[in-house]
Amino acid sequence: MGAVRPRPLAPAVGYSLFRPRRERYNWAAVKYINFCHVGALGLLAAWYLLTPPFAPGDPPGPLQINAPLSRWSQMDSSDTLSGCEEQRNNMVRMYNSGDMTSVATQFKLWLYHNSICVSSADPRLGGLSKQSAHH
Repeated sequence: MGAVRPRPLAPAVGYSLFRPRRERYNWAAVKYINFCHVGALGLLAAWYLLTPPFAPGDPPGPLQINAPLSRWSQMDSSDTLSGCEEQRNNMVRMYNSGDMTSVATQFKLWLYHNSICVSSADPRLGGLSKQSAHH
């Protein structure tokens, strides 16, 4: 006869005192379901670095700072607010150290100075889709 393991005082995760041992949970399914439920609740929110839209033209027209967030362009994303802000600051530093006689560099610097970090769970985003109009 094999060694008998002592029964734990408290039930292990995925194990019930009311179920026979042979009816353990399918861990892959449980993890998948839990992940989906957490995502559906917005607990796995990402942070988007958004830049405002601008009036088209050459050079581009004024930034439309008061436009709805659903019209802003997603330039990057991060798992945390601090990661998003770090990316924003990196972009500002990069364009700040560029050729300031270039209208394109000046515009990108102004664009990132006016960028914001927004949670993916923010209802103001509406149907935001990733756009690369400013790259």
